[in-house]
Amino acid sequence: MENNVTTPSDISEEEALGRIVGEILSAGKTLSRKTLCFELLKKLDETEESSVKMHYSNIFKKLLSC
Repeated sequence: MENNVTTPSDISEEEALGRIVGEILSAGKTLSRKTLCFELLKKLDETEESSVKMHYSNIFKKLLSC
């Protein structure tokens, strides 16, 4: 059986951010830069894979530079 799960490092930063936004909205939370930052920090803390950490870190840096 093949594993067709895409990891965050397999998709663009924009698509990863879109998925995070979708998760926030489907959880009934208010979408804001603050909630995006908290979700990204949570994902950074939960992952062990360095490429995924780098991916989320780049998204986090872009959010803070706006």
